Amino acid sequence: MLNHSSRTLILSSLVCVIVILQSVWSLAGNLDVVAHEDSAQAESTVTVHPKEIKDVLYNPGMGLADFHFGFEHPPSADEYPRQTGAYFRWSWSTLEPEEGQYAFDFVDRIISQAKAKGETLAFRMMTEYKAGSPEWLLHKGIGSVAVDGGIFPDYNNPTFLQYHEKLIKAFGERYAGSPDIDHVDIGSVGCWGEWNMACCQGVEAQCKHYFPAEDNQIKITEWYLKYFSGTPLVMLHGGQLKYAVSRGAGWRADCFGDYGLFGPTWNHMEHAYPPVLQDPVIERAWKNAPVQFEVCGVMKNWYDKSFDIDLILAKGLEWHVSVLNAKSSPIPSEWRPRIDEFLTKIGYRFVLRQMTHATETQPGQKLFLRSHWENVGVAPIYHEWPLAYRLRTAEDQVVAQWASTAQLRRWLPGAQHEVEDAVALPEGILEGSYALDVAILDQTARAPFVDLAISGKRPDRWYPISTVLIRR
Repeated sequence: MLNHSSRTLILSSLVCVIVILQSVWSLAGNLDVVAHEDSAQAESTVTVHPKEIKDVLYNPGMGLADFHFGFEHPPSADEYPRQTGAYFRWSWSTLEPEEGQYAFDFVDRIISQAKAKGETLAFRMMTEYKAGSPEWLLHKGIGSVAVDGGIFPDYNNPTFLQYHEKLIKAFGERYAGSPDIDHVDIGSVGCWGEWNMACCQGVEAQCKHYFPAEDNQIKITEWYLKYFSGTPLVMLHGGQLKYAVSRGAGWRADCFGDYGLFGPTWNHMEHAYPPVLQDPVIERAWKNAPVQFEVCGVMKNWYDKSFDIDLILAKGLEWHVSVLNAKSSPIPSEWRPRIDEFLTKIGYRFVLRQMTHATETQPGQKLFLRSHWENVGVAPIYHEWPLAYRLRTAEDQVVAQWASTAQLRRWLPGAQHEVEDAVALPEGILEGSYALDVAILDQTARAPFVDLAISGKRPDRWYPISTVLIRR
C-alpha cells in the first residue's frame, strides 16, 4: 500500500502530465500534430509529429530564377511562378568603367531591389558580350578580335590576366560570404562568359589563339575559388569544370531541355550533359555545391516542338537541380501544373518528422531535444543557415532562443537525420507553459529564412512544435 507521501507525489506528477498534454493537444488541433507520453523514458517526455505539407516552398537557393528581373518586363504570376533568386550577367566594362573604379553602388542597388522582391542574387561577370572588356584595358595593348555581338580579348596577355585577377579579387572582397549572394557563376572567359568560342564564326583561328591556355584557365578558375571563399560557385561544362568541382564548385547547364532545337541528330540532353556526368567527380558535385540549369530557348519553344516535358523535368531531378532559370518567359498554361509539382521537388525540402522532449523542466536546467528530420528534395542547402529553437509565452514574448548543433549542409536527400541538442534554460525564467518553436535562420542568425514542409507556420516564419512546462 502506498503511503500518503507517495500518493501525493504520483498525483502531482499526473497533474503535471495532464497539463502539458492538454497544451500539446491544443497545439495539435491547430497544427495537425499528434502527441503522446513516452512512458518508456525515465522522465516524462512527449513526442510530437508535425504534419507534412505538399505546397511549393519559396526558399532561397532553390526554385525559379528571376532573369535580370524579367528584363524589366516580368510575366504575371499566372504565367510564371514566384522566384526566389535573381540571376544577372554583367560585362566587365559595366563593373569597372574606369580603371580601379568598381561599380559597387550599381550592384548594391540590384541587391536591394532583389531583397525587396524576396530574392537573393546570383551573378556572372563577362569579358565578351556587347561592351565586354573595358576600352581602357584594351587600349593597354591587349589583342582582340571582333566577333558576333562583341570583342573577344587575348586572355593570355599578361596585362589582361593581371587586371582580370584584380576584378575578381575586388568583387570577391566586396561580396564573398554575403548573405545577399546565393551563388557566383565562374564565367569570365569566352563567348558570353560560357567558356567557348561559339561567337567566333569566321575568326575561329584568332579566337583559338586568344582563348586561355590550360594553365591560364586554371589560374582564372582558382581566383574565383580563392576570392569568393564562402560563396557557392557554379561553372558551365567545359573549361576547367572538373578542376573547379574537385575544389568545391557546382555546375550549370545553359541549354537544359534541348531535345532537338538545333537539329534532329544532336541535342544537349542526350549528347552534351550525360558524357560530362560520366565523370564521378562531376556527378557528385551536387553534394557540395549547386546545380543550376538555364532553359534552352524558352519553354514555349519546347511546347511548340512537342518536347516531352515530363522527361525533361525528370532529368532535372535526376541531376539534382536546385535552381532553374526559365528566363522569366511565360510558361505554357498546359504545363503549369507540372512545373508547380516540379517546384515541390527541386532543391532542398526539410520535413520535421518528430521531436521528443521532457514535458516539464526547471529554470537553469537543460532541456534535451531529440528530433528526426528528412530532406525530401533532391539536393542539400549550400549555405551555413542555422537551425534554431525558442520558447515563447502566450503573449508572444520570446524568453529564450538557442542555435542547434545540426549541420544542415550535410542533410542529403534520401535519409533521416537525427538531431540531439541540450539547451540551457535561463535562471530567471518564470513558471508557466511555453510554446516551443523551431526555425531555420539566415546566416546572421537574426531572422527565419527557410520555410519547412510542415504545417503551422506563423507570420514570423517560426513553427510552433510543442509546449514545455516550467516549474520551480
